[in-house]
Amino acid sequence: MLTVLCVVVAALDVLLLLRLQDRRDSEDARTDAVTAAKTSVIEILSYDYRSLDKDIAAAKGRSTGAFLAEYSSTASRLLAQAKQLKAVVQASVASTSVVSSSSGRVVVLAFVDQATVKAGDKQTRIDQNRVRMTMQKVKGRWLVAQLDAL
Repeated sequence: MLTVLCVVVAALDVLLLLRLQDRRDSEDARTDAVTAAKTSVIEILSYDYRSLDKDIAAAKGRSTGAFLAEYSSTASRLLAQAKQLKAVVQASVASTSVVSSSSGRVVVLAFVDQATVKAGDKQTRIDQNRVRMTMQKVKGRWLVAQLDAL
């Protein structure tokens, strides 16, 4: 009877430890993904007409999957307009929150301010945006798998 009780207690201890480890892994994923999301959204939503090729390459380096394909197919066209307008856009993250998370996928809500300056304009325009980013862990890195403006 004592042996059975010891086996049950040991099994419960193992189960508890596994659950604690899952919780720690999930918390680590949340922290790492939010950090990556902040950096990524700045890279993706900022550009300077004088360095568009570098800016596009940096944004692609933080993207994966369908979002990478979508960004690749539209970035050159959209950012070509930036050259004509001599536009400089600088994004900054005001705040973030985790919507959902697992060990390999985290959805982050980010409040992003974009300051835009165009040649000929005397004032900087500030746009306040909300974006939902799905961060996916790929080969040890958190990359943007989806980005939606809200």
